Amino acid sequence: MAVLHETAPHSRRILSLWLPRFATERRGIEAQEDRPLALTRAERGRLVLTAVDAKATALGLEPGMALADARAMEPELAVADWSMEEDGTLLRDLARWCVRYTPLVSLDPSSSCLSGTIGGDAGLWLDVTGCAHLFGGEEAMIADLVNRLAGLGLTAHAALAGTPGTAWAISHLAAPAKGWCVVPDGREHAAIRDLPTVALRLPAADVEALERMGLRTAGHLMDLPRGPLTARFGVEPGRRIDQALGRIREPITPLAPPAPHRVRFGLPEPIADRQDLAHGVRRLLARMCTRLEQERAGFRRLRIDFFRADGTTRSLSLSTGRPVRDPDTLFRLIDEKLDHLDPGFGVDVMVLEGEVVETTVTHQRDLAGGMAGATGRDDEAVSTLLDRLTNRLGPTSVHRSLPVESHLPERAEARAPAHRPTHWKTARMPSVPRPIRLLPRPEPVEAIALLPDHPPAKFRWRGVDYRVARAAGPERLAPEWWRPEDSHTRDYFRVEDGEGRRFWLYREGLIERGQAASWMMHGLMA
Repeated sequence: MAVLHETAPHSRRILSLWLPRFATERRGIEAQEDRPLALTRAERGRLVLTAVDAKATALGLEPGMALADARAMEPELAVADWSMEEDGTLLRDLARWCVRYTPLVSLDPSSSCLSGTIGGDAGLWLDVTGCAHLFGGEEAMIADLVNRLAGLGLTAHAALAGTPGTAWAISHLAAPAKGWCVVPDGREHAAIRDLPTVALRLPAADVEALERMGLRTAGHLMDLPRGPLTARFGVEPGRRIDQALGRIREPITPLAPPAPHRVRFGLPEPIADRQDLAHGVRRLLARMCTRLEQERAGFRRLRIDFFRADGTTRSLSLSTGRPVRDPDTLFRLIDEKLDHLDPGFGVDVMVLEGEVVETTVTHQRDLAGGMAGATGRDDEAVSTLLDRLTNRLGPTSVHRSLPVESHLPERAEARAPAHRPTHWKTARMPSVPRPIRLLPRPEPVEAIALLPDHPPAKFRWRGVDYRVARAAGPERLAPEWWRPEDSHTRDYFRVEDGEGRRFWLYREGLIERGQAASWMMHGLMA
């Protein structure tokens, strides 16, 4: 029976990144100790080693060993508690840092810091299809990745191939001394056939059973007829072989879906000067706005990620009330935030992503190039002002009022984002004047009226006495029957004292119904 050994060329290029000592190396960087380091956790009433660093490995210590036995072998062993949550959080931070190479970065679920198994390793997949030319080719890109991680104190093994399965196998089991390897497209079969069967990511029980039968390499399984293999071990070995050779597509799920509007600016050397950073931001905006001009679209929300030389990332976000694609307008909004950006030891990559992009409405321009009509110019100026205020003060500090179907003053309006359109034309406006300012909540007032249903002749509010010179009202507002807490009718009066100060207060409770009346101050008139 002929066995198919050839591997068809693939359109994908997948990079598998393996950090075999992620848990201990990131702890070693923080602790800066010269002693061997081990991480421990409790299992069955005793402490066992979950992960060990290179120094501990050289002394014969291994994950899974009891801490007491390890102490007997190396009394100077440094010990720390292992935290899967902390390792998982840092791995996700590292994945976001890898976005400098591609927006498609996925966590490897077999990583011990995600699965909770011993070992202390971590892994990522990067779909770098179509990205290598930005770094001078695949070899230059993968070398840059490994060298940068080495500069951060992390040992990294990386492999680039046409399938996730082959890339994973090479990075975990066949990475050369330099730490990385590039498998030419279509050479996946030759690259993994001599590796042990564990390279196919099979369950440990299946690997042991295969070795007992003398099937110790991936090539042994590839050469077997598929029927007997499936009958003995199920579909998993055949599926893993087909995934590694690209006969079955293996998807990888990125941490975040890539933004369709994304542009990258790489720098030959890290920069930290504010003017240089501003120049880079201008270039990103100009490139993306040129594309948006062709698409007749504009930004509603964008984010610029600054990848620092120390392996961390800083971001600036910007929101606008209308779709904007003018680079000068966008830069003025971003420029105000650059003063708060900490470049650290320098920024070597900037990435702009349009998180929300909407189609713009085309306006007629006048002969001078401005917006035709005073209304268009005013609307644009107001929108620009709102954008500046919102991005400077925060989205919760700038708002506008929207009408609410309630006749009670404190419920007749609601706060909304500044750019949200209003519908006051359809709202029912009050028939009598209302104050321009309401108090946060009605405040009690001591008032004296000539008759129970008359406006007050004098009142005391916040410790000050006022004598009423003129008054108008009442405006009667009934309670909302569906709210049990509202049980009294209000009679509102507009009053003015002898110095021209105008107030809006109400009497709560109807005396003719036997209710106790009380006076409350609710607002100040213009």
